[in-house]
Parts: sequence; C-alpha cells; structure tokens
Amino acid sequence: MGSEQHGTTRVEAASNALNGVFCLEGEWDRDLRGRRSVEPILELLERLEAIRYIHRDVATVEELQYYVDRWQERPYDRYRVLYLAMHGDTGCVDLGRDSLDLNSLGEVLEGKCSGSIVYFGSCLTMVGDGQALTDFVKQTGALAAVGYTQEIEWVQSSSFDVVLLEQLTRHLGDGRRTDYIFRRLTEQHGDYARDLGLTIAAKTRVYYAE
Repeated sequence: MGSEQHGTTRVEAASNALNGVFCLEGEWDRDLRGRRSVEPILELLERLEAIRYIHRDVATVEELQYYVDRWQERPYDRYRVLYLAMHGDTGCVDLGRDSLDLNSLGEVLEGKCSGSIVYFGSCLTMVGDGQALTDFVKQTGALAAVGYTQEIEWVQSSSFDVVLLEQLTRHLGDGRRTDYIFRRLTEQHGDYARDLGLTIAAKTRVYYAE
C-alpha cells in the first residue's frame, strides 16, 4: 500500500482536511480581452497546501444566485470562506452587469452563510453604517464579514490576500473567535491592514484597522 490508506493517499487526506474558499469573481474589465483574475492567488495557496478552492465567474445577480445555491450542497460543506472578488463602492459590490448594495446582497445570501465568513475582495464595500454591516452578518448567518474601507490597489491587495485567506481558513478550522483573527492580522500585518482599511464585522461589533 505504501503511501495509500484505504484507497486515499496521504496528500489527498491532508487536502480533504483543509477548509476551502468558494470564490465568485465578477468582471474586472469591460474589455473581454482583459486577463485580471484572483484565481492565480488561490492556485498558489492550494499548491502550498494552505487551502483548497472553487472558482466561478459571475456577472449577473442570476449567476450569483445560482452559484450561492450550489454552494449549499453537501460536497461543499468545508468551503467556508465565501470570497466575493469584484469591483465595489460604498456599501455595495459590482458584478459586471449588475450591482448590489449590502441589503440586496443580504437577501441573496439570507440564512446561507452559517459557519462561514464572507470576504469582500472589493474597494469600499465596508464603508458606511456599522449597523448595516452587523445586520448583514445577522441576516446571512455568517460568522463575520471581512472587507475594506479604502480604494485597494491590485498588487498590494493581492499580496495581502495570500495572508488573509490562509488565516481565515486556518482559524475557521480551530474555532478561533473573530476578534482573535482580527487582532492577529493587525498585529502581524498592521501597515497593510491600515492602508487597505481592513474591517471585520461580527454580529454585534465592527472591528476597524486604525
């Protein structure tokens, strides 16, 4: 049998123990020749055996709704970080053809994020009323929503994604509290966190990097 146990290799067993990232990526460019994507970051982390991931492109509310519904299926139980990689603005996300404010997005995700974290890889989405952020978390059932209050530059935010996604998936697995994850990120990567305006909203409190 060597490296296999009951038909499963050690590498496969380790991969199956990892928490995953379920990434829905909007259109970054109106020009269809554009090649920008967050998928190479996810692929790097998977190759490093830090996460596993699923990646799908969405440009409309209907596409978003379809994949959120698929995410609820049993095979994807361990993909507990919902990564919404797309353009954003104050309190909203832009898929490409359609845009959604937090209230409308909360309706799409209502009750579907139990035990998960929603990560907004978008500019400015976390700007606004803290109550709206905590309401979003409660409406979706998420453990927390993570995002930014600043305009984020592609290379800088991509490098921070490597750290952030690894931390989120790892500490979901060991049951750490939201405030622990926030404190760890701001203590170890404070300059990045402050420049990007890292914000983590839980059900009763919003944490801002200052």
